[in-house]
Amino acid sequence: MFALLRLALAGIRGGNRAVALATVLVAALATAGIVAGLTVRSQAGPLVDRAYREAGRPDLVVYGDPDVLERLRRDPAFVAASPVVRYVEATVPLRGEPVEARVDARTGDGATPGRPLLRDGRWPTPNAPDEVVFDQAAAAAAGLRVGDRVDVRVAGRTATLTVVGIAVDLTDCFHPDCDPIRLLVDPAALARLAPDPARWDALVVGRLAEPADADGVAARLLDTDGVDTVQTWGDTRDDLLIRDRLFGASLAAFGLVVLLAAGFVAAGTATARLLARRREIALLAAVGYTGRQLVAGLVGETLLLGAAGVLAGGVAGSLLAPYLQVGLADGLGRPGPRVAPALLLGSAAAVALILAAATLLPAWRAVRYPAVEALRDHPPRAVTPARLARLVDRLPLDPAHRYGLGVVLARPGRSALTVGALAVAVAALVVGAGFAVTLAGLTADPARTGEPYDAVVVPTHGADPAELAAALSAAPEVAGWYSRIDRPARLGDQTFLSRAVGGDPGHARFVIREGRALRAAGEAIVGYGLLRRLDLRIGDTVTVRAGDTPLTLTVVGWYLETEDAGELLLYRAEQLPGTPPDAFLVSGHPGGTPRALAAALRDRLGTSATVRARETDPDDLRAFTTAMRLMTALVLAVGLAHLGAAMLSGARERSRALGVLRAVGFTVRQSVVQSAAGGAALGLVAGLVGLPVGLLAHRVLADRVTVGLGVGPGLAETPPAALLGAIVPVSVLAGAVVGALAAGRLARRPASELVRGE
Repeated sequence: MFALLRLALAGIRGGNRAVALATVLVAALATAGIVAGLTVRSQAGPLVDRAYREAGRPDLVVYGDPDVLERLRRDPAFVAASPVVRYVEATVPLRGEPVEARVDARTGDGATPGRPLLRDGRWPTPNAPDEVVFDQAAAAAAGLRVGDRVDVRVAGRTATLTVVGIAVDLTDCFHPDCDPIRLLVDPAALARLAPDPARWDALVVGRLAEPADADGVAARLLDTDGVDTVQTWGDTRDDLLIRDRLFGASLAAFGLVVLLAAGFVAAGTATARLLARRREIALLAAVGYTGRQLVAGLVGETLLLGAAGVLAGGVAGSLLAPYLQVGLADGLGRPGPRVAPALLLGSAAAVALILAAATLLPAWRAVRYPAVEALRDHPPRAVTPARLARLVDRLPLDPAHRYGLGVVLARPGRSALTVGALAVAVAALVVGAGFAVTLAGLTADPARTGEPYDAVVVPTHGADPAELAAALSAAPEVAGWYSRIDRPARLGDQTFLSRAVGGDPGHARFVIREGRALRAAGEAIVGYGLLRRLDLRIGDTVTVRAGDTPLTLTVVGWYLETEDAGELLLYRAEQLPGTPPDAFLVSGHPGGTPRALAAALRDRLGTSATVRARETDPDDLRAFTTAMRLMTALVLAVGLAHLGAAMLSGARERSRALGVLRAVGFTVRQSVVQSAAGGAALGLVAGLVGLPVGLLAHRVLADRVTVGLGVGPGLAETPPAALLGAIVPVSVLAGAVVGALAAGRLARRPASELVRGE
C-alpha cells in the first residue's frame, strides 16, 4: 500500500503540472456545482423546520367565529392552542402599491403555538396605539426598518404607525407568494384601527398530538359550524419550500452535467499524461512493478488530484450556497455557510468514481504498451484506419487541412473524449438558454401561472358587489373581469383550496392544457398538482365540500396554475348562490401596464374597493437564471480547456513529425492551420452531437421543474432560433481558434529542435 502511495505521489511530482492542475480544477468545479445545488435544496427544509419549532409547532391555523374557536381550543386533537387571536383586514402601501395585510392583536409573549418570532426591534408597548411589528418578508421587499412609519388602511380609515419590530409569522407562507402580510399590534392599536368589534375576525393556532394526522383533523374541523378555514402546517411548509427545492435540484443537475464533462476531461487528460510518460512507465515495469501495481498507482495519482479538487470545490460550494437561496432569504433570513459531511462525502464518492473510471482504461492501455517500443526515442504509432486515411487523402483540401484531419483521426479515442466534453458543453448551453426562455415566458405571460389578470379589486366592508361589477364593466380601461370566491375544500381526508369563478366565463382566460374551459355550473377545472394528488382524469365526477356547501362536479379540463403547487379546483360561482365575491380580477387592454390599470381603477372606484396591481417576483428569476448561466459558463470553460489540452498534447506528441514537415517546406502558418483544422473538425462534430442532445435534455429537465411547480409538463420553450443556428458555426470557430492557439508556440520553434522528438 505504501509503495503504491509513494508511486502515486511520485507521479504527481514528476508529471505535467498543467495537466494535474486541470484535473484538480475539473474536480473542484464538479464538486462545487453538486454541493451548492444539493445544499440549497437541503438547507431550506431544516431552516423552515427550525423556525416551526421556535414558533411552538403551529400544526393547524383555524379561522372562524371566536366563540366556536374558544371551544375548539379544548379539542382532544390539540396538546396546546393559542388564545383566540382577533384581527382585522387592512392594506399597507409597499413600493407604491397597496398590499393586503392582516393586523393581529398579539405578541410573541409566552410559549403558545404559532407565536411570532421577533427578528429585530421589540414588541409594542402595552396600550400603545401607534406601534406595529412588521412582517419580515414584506419589510425586506419594501426596505422598511425599525423606526420607519407606515400607513395602515382599514375600512377607508388610515392610521400611521411606527415600526418598532420586525418578526416572522408562520401562519402562512411569505410575501409575495402568499397574502396577506402579517402585522402585529397591541389590542389598543387594533381598537384604534377598527373601533367596531363587529369588524374583527378571529383565528386560533393549535399544536397537534400527532402532526401526521393534520389533514384528517382539518377535514373534521371544517365540518364544524362556525369554522371558515383550516390551514395545515404541511401545506404552508410546501409553499415555503417549493422554489428552493426546484432551484436546488436544477443547480445539482447542472453540477452533474459538470461532473459528466469532468469525466470526459479526466479521461482525455489521463490519456495525454500517460502517453507522455510511456517511457517512465516502461522503466518502472523493467525494475519490477507489476501491471496491477502500475495501474493502481496511476489511478491513485488521479484520485489524489481529485481529492484536492473535491476539498476546494466542497468549500466553494458550501460558501456559495447561501447566496443562491431563493424564496426564504427575505422571510427567514439568509442562512450561513454550512458544511454537510454526508453531502460532501457523497459528492466526493461521485467525483472519485468518475475520475477512477476515466483513468482506468488509459492506465491499463499504457501499462500494456510494449516496453521495448516505449523505451525507443520515437512517438507512439498512429492508429488511423487505412480506409479513413485514404478518404482524407481524397478530400479536395490543401495539404495543411488534410493533415489536420488526419491528426484527429490518428487518435480516435482521444478525439472521441474531446468531442464528448465539447458536446456536453454545447448541450449545457442549450439547456441553460432553454431554461431562461421557459421561465421568462412563465413570468411574461401571467395566464401561464394561473393569473390571467392585471389588477385585483377587493370590495371594502359594506360595498355593494353588484355596483362594483357594473362600474368595472363600464370602465373604459377594463378589457374584462371575473370574480373569485375562495373556500377550503375537502374530498375524503384530503383538503385543498377551491375557487368559485363568476362573471363572464370568457374573461377568465386560464390556459387549458387538456380538456376545455369552464362553461356552466357543475363543471370544474383543476391544476396539474391536484390532478396528480387526487389521481383525477378528464371526465371524472367528484363530490367535494367547499366550505359548508357540498358540490358534485365533473372535471372538464386541467389548466396552468402555480398557486398551492397547482393543487387548486375551480368551479362556477353560480354554485354558491348569494355569496359575495372575495375579489374581482381585472384585465386591461393590450399595451397597458398593471400599475397604470390599478391607478385608474383607484381613481374610479374610490373607497368602495382596494385595488392592487398584479405583482411579479423577478428577483428570484434573476437569481435562478444567473446561477444557470454561471453553471453553463463553467461547463463551457471545462469543454474548451479540454479541447486546448488535447490539442496541445497532440501537438507535443507530433513534434518530430511537425519538424519533418517544416524541413520539407511547411510554413509556420501551415502548421498552425493544420492544428486549427483538427480543432474545427472536433468542434463541428461536437456541435452536431450536442445540439440535439441539449434540446432533449432541456425538455426532460424543464418538464421535471414545471411538474414540480404544479404547472404541469409540456411547457419547455425552445431556445432562440438565432442561438440554435449559431451553435454549430460557433463551435467550429471555437475549435479552430483553440487549435491554432495550442499549436502556435510549438509551430514557431526551429525545425532542428522539433525533429529531436521528446
